Amino acid sequence: MKEKEMLPVHVLPNTPFMVSEKKVAFGQHFLHHRIHFYAIIWFTEDQDIHYIDFEPFPIKKNTVFLIAKNQVHAIPSQSLPNARVVVFSEEFFHAITETAINQLFLPFENKGIAIPKDKLTELKQLFFLLQAEFQGECDMKLLKMYTKAFLLILHRFTNALPLSFSHKDERIIRLLQLIESNFKTQQPVTFYAAQVGLSPKRMNEILKESLGFTLNQLCNQLLLLESKRSLQDVGQSIKQIAYQLGFSDQSYFSRYFRKNTNMSPEQFRESTTRGAL
Repeated sequence: MKEKEMLPVHVLPNTPFMVSEKKVAFGQHFLHHRIHFYAIIWFTEDQDIHYIDFEPFPIKKNTVFLIAKNQVHAIPSQSLPNARVVVFSEEFFHAITETAINQLFLPFENKGIAIPKDKLTELKQLFFLLQAEFQGECDMKLLKMYTKAFLLILHRFTNALPLSFSHKDERIIRLLQLIESNFKTQQPVTFYAAQVGLSPKRMNEILKESLGFTLNQLCNQLLLLESKRSLQDVGQSIKQIAYQLGFSDQSYFSRYFRKNTNMSPEQFRESTTRGAL
């Protein structure tokens, strides 16, 4: 098995926001790489496939994919497909405080969002407004408004919960941020409930109502994703990865990984290194 470098990380240049309809890459796109920003990718032509967190998805014209910070992406082709692309920093993303938008970027449902034909003109106009503002005055407040409007329209084409929820309980946003920052070291429901001033029972009710997951399910999904991402770094032993992810020993981590993937960590590492995933 040929050794690989640590999983590459693609970062934004010195800007919190970019928009383009040219072919944009921040490193080698055909390799699995972790992104250090949020991305809206609107493909404008059919191609073969791309990978999000090691799962293949077809590249279809007028399908939009939303990729969150720390997710792993790859387009295993010699050239990038044509696409309209909006990318922005974590700070930019968290300044948009609608729960409905936050949930669109949860890394559990990575299927693309197909744009209905009768909505293409509307979304194109919004994209061109974003592009014109970025190339002109580049007012961040206005760019956030346009981005929010773009995502809220996309929300209509998904099976996500109604927008009205975002006005019921903004604490869900705080919960998602806490889970994202602490899932490796903090699994107990009581920890998160105390941070947002809720009982564990009420917190799980809110999560289940808004996202369809309990806290334990969310943490487990994030831990599994991070396990897959970490296994791409062949410079680290399975034992090192197990400890970094909060497991008491390697055998416990291996049992956990096999239970959730039907593969051992070693098998997963080998298959992704060979390009089988």
